[in-house]
Amino acid sequence: MMLINQKLEKINFILLILILSTIIFRPICTFLIILYIVFQIYIFIKLKFKIKFHWLTLLISIPFLIEVLMFWNNDYVYYGFKSLEKKIIYLFVPFFILSSPFKIDVFKIINYWTKIMCITLICFLINYIIFFNKNIENYLNGIDVWDMGYSFSRSIYHNHAPALNLIVSFCSICSLYVFFNNVKKKKNQKFFDCLVYIILINFVFLINTRMAVFCSILGSLFITIYKYKFSFTAKRIFFITTLISIFVVLFINFFPYIIQKYTTVSFRNLDKIGRLDDFENPEGEIYNSLVTRLSIWRSAINLSKRNLCVGVGASDGKRKLFEYYYETDQMFLFKYKFPVHNQYLDYLVKFGIIGLILLILYMIIPFYIGCKIHNSLIIYYSLSFIVSNMTDDFLIRFDGTVYSCIFISLFGYLYVSNQDKYLIKR
Repeated sequence: MMLINQKLEKINFILLILILSTIIFRPICTFLIILYIVFQIYIFIKLKFKIKFHWLTLLISIPFLIEVLMFWNNDYVYYGFKSLEKKIIYLFVPFFILSSPFKIDVFKIINYWTKIMCITLICFLINYIIFFNKNIENYLNGIDVWDMGYSFSRSIYHNHAPALNLIVSFCSICSLYVFFNNVKKKKNQKFFDCLVYIILINFVFLINTRMAVFCSILGSLFITIYKYKFSFTAKRIFFITTLISIFVVLFINFFPYIIQKYTTVSFRNLDKIGRLDDFENPEGEIYNSLVTRLSIWRSAINLSKRNLCVGVGASDGKRKLFEYYYETDQMFLFKYKFPVHNQYLDYLVKFGIIGLILLILYMIIPFYIGCKIHNSLIIYYSLSFIVSNMTDDFLIRFDGTVYSCIFISLFGYLYVSNQDKYLIKR
């Protein structure tokens, strides 16, 4: 029986790694999630393990429970079920991970995941250089320079750049965490971990979405400071500052558009909020700028005021927002059917104040766990996910839901099992 349990534990471990490593490949990841659920059902039935239920399971399942609670508010039942289907992972995965009869080595899973993601991105970068060299030429010639990160993301099975970079950004911080905390490794292994971090952080800058870059820089500093908070010396501070400065200068020298993107492109024309049709060429002037995002958010806030308590329904959020664009004569926004690009406002529109409160509760779960078990990586995950969802709505996407559900469940497992305190309290 012990041998069988060890084999099943290994299968469970491998499945979790594979699910995390294929988030950016939706069909493969979907198949693996189904396989994981079937495997877990088999374990509980065949081996007759005692089912354990923890209150944290309900909190991690909030995105699914909100959809069920507010299902009556959908105008169309079919689209209500379609929206509910996207959150079905929250019904099974948190329960199976938190109730797992096997030991789950969370940090070992993260270690393997960072290596697999690094290799995957390198392979797709080689593919991009070979088959999409025209895009690289355009960048070097100053043509559509903003599009290179997005085109690279699309070359990886049509991924959306902000969603991909959210995952890559956290992966890079995980690799830094692994580098700092695997103290038993030999020097060549430590060097390899450091190299993985450098490669991944460069991919974050290559994809170059604002929030992911911001989170990666602050995350690197946070993990480093947290690790050495009691042993910082002037020499060590100077060394770290010098390394960061050299990296930033070299990267900006190779990708000079980054300065323009984070200054004039992002913050110009803020006096035109809600009046984007005043531009002669809005596609060329303000398509990716902050003024467009702020115009969308203002529309979402104004729409939410009409149904402030319970919202317009999960199936009708986008449709009602597009109708509001047309109603208020914002033809540029209506033409391109811009979604909210803010998870908090998205829930406010769909589920009203009730949904927003429940979403905030869901967002702070990993922060509570991280503080409770004193783990810097979990605290960083929570803060980065909270901040990233202010400029995008990741929980309406497959990759965003799987990413958040799996990781929060794994962190929840650490909290529930309180295993391996030496590894956790860092």
